[in-house]
Amino acid sequence: MEKPEVEEGAPALAGGTDDARPPASSGAADDPRPPALASTADDVLRQAPAATSAAVRKCMQGNKRRDTTPELKVRALLRELGYPGYRLDWKKAPGHPDIAYPGRKIAIFVMGCFWHRCPVCDLPQPKSNVAYWQAKFDRNVERDARTRRALEEAGWKVVYIWEHELKKSHLEATRRKLHEAVRRP
Repeated sequence: MEKPEVEEGAPALAGGTDDARPPASSGAADDPRPPALASTADDVLRQAPAATSAAVRKCMQGNKRRDTTPELKVRALLRELGYPGYRLDWKKAPGHPDIAYPGRKIAIFVMGCFWHRCPVCDLPQPKSNVAYWQAKFDRNVERDARTRRALEEAGWKVVYIWEHELKKSHLEATRRKLHEAVRRP
């Protein structure tokens, strides 16, 4: 049986090693920069670096996406104020707000001061794996701004509750902020 002819650069046919060809160049060899410098910020974010210690690893594994202590405090405040009936991580709104009142188009985000780079707290950057963390923080802040724009363009009211606003010294002001944001006009 004759082998079919294969055009130059076409993918090899499965089933035989005679038809295998080396993969075409991806263009990486054409990049004049050394491989270590050819990466972008996205490449830095692809995989988190190894933890610097077992304690750091355990601490990072303890970070949850939802039902965090600050989020639970905000939900308790809303119930105390008489505003139940919210939706959690509502998928139909841009950015999946932590707490949403879809009928009134109110989106509440409970922001961690470290992860979302609180403008008040001005927390320091981690000292190891600086490029990874800087790219991650930049991406978080950019995503937050993009989400806010999308929600506001869709007619939503966006409320940010920062982690530091849930400390005892700020709790009364936060209670007023939530009441003003959620109450019916």
